[in-house]
Amino acid sequence: MIPELIGALGLVLAAVITGLFHRMRRENTDAHGRAIARLDDIADTVHDIDDQLDEITDWQDKHQELHDRSARTPR
Repeated sequence: MIPELIGALGLVLAAVITGLFHRMRRENTDAHGRAIARLDDIADTVHDIDDQLDEITDWQDKHQELHDRSARTPR
C-alpha cells in the first residue's frame, strides 16, 4: 500500500511540475512576443529619425551652397 501511495504522489507531483513549466513557458513566449513588437516599434522610430536626419543634412548642404555662392559674389 505504501509503495502505491508514493507512486501516486510522485505522479501528481510530476503533473504539477509539468503544468508549472508549461505555464512559465507560455508566459515567456507571450513576454517574448511583446518584446519583439516593442523592438519593431523602436526600429521603425529609428528609421524615421534617420530619414529626417538625411533630409536635414540635404537642406544644410543646399543652404551652405547658398552661403558659399554669396561669399564668392562681389559686392
